[in-house]
Amino acid sequence: MGTELDVTLRGPHAGMDAQHSLSVLNHLLTLLAELESMETQRTRRSATRWTFSGLELGSVRAVLEPLTIAEHSGYDVVDRISLRAVAGLAEAEEEPRIPSGWTPRAAQTARDLARSLGASPDVGMVVCLRVGGETRKSVEVTQRVQQNMREAMRARFTSYGSRRGHVRGLNDSRGIKAVLRTSVGSEIIPLRCPESLRESLRQAWGRDQVEVAGRITENAAGQSVSMDVQEIELLPLESQLTSEDLEGGFWPDMTGGLDSLAYLEALRGEG
Repeated sequence: MGTELDVTLRGPHAGMDAQHSLSVLNHLLTLLAELESMETQRTRRSATRWTFSGLELGSVRAVLEPLTIAEHSGYDVVDRISLRAVAGLAEAEEEPRIPSGWTPRAAQTARDLARSLGASPDVGMVVCLRVGGETRKSVEVTQRVQQNMREAMRARFTSYGSRRGHVRGLNDSRGIKAVLRTSVGSEIIPLRCPESLRESLRQAWGRDQVEVAGRITENAAGQSVSMDVQEIELLPLESQLTSEDLEGGFWPDMTGGLDSLAYLEALRGEG
């Protein structure tokens, strides 16, 4: 027995509206595909396929498990993104912030998922993650997720600045877009680039470290929701310091021209 997602829709309306029930399950599968896409750097169309291993009517209860693992994914990836989905829904239930490890598009999907849920747990949804038959994480999802994710995606501040990290998810089929996973804070920021930066963006894709500058849109929590890119700098993959730089210290004027060892001896009064 591997990874399973046990989903229960609660309330008197659950199971009576087939379109509603299927819509909620479809949004959950879309959320999983979006999170897997960030892990594998492939489109959502290439995501793992899921199947029903259990289905009960009345109040709808569906147990989902992987049917076919995507070619560029793996069982460990499916375990991680399943946990990230359930843990993220728990965060989304609590506060108007984009959950850890989620893209803004994942937050939008969760918003749509919770749109038809009720305001309290008895008319909401329960999602339980089981791995090897043991419960790893469980969450009760209500309409609060929709409200919090709607607020998290609302643009509040715009400024000009830069972020460092690595570019993933390059797509120029409908405008030039990508995402930047930042080195500090582990934000995942959607990038919109002009045609003039197409080649620079291609060179930046998959590189360990780049610096992207432009107009940054943030939500009320200070999270970056998107960036209109104006400049891309490919940062050095290796240190550019020479052995002479290291012998004299990074700033020789601060050490009086002494090398590192002599400077430390002087500080200790041993010189």
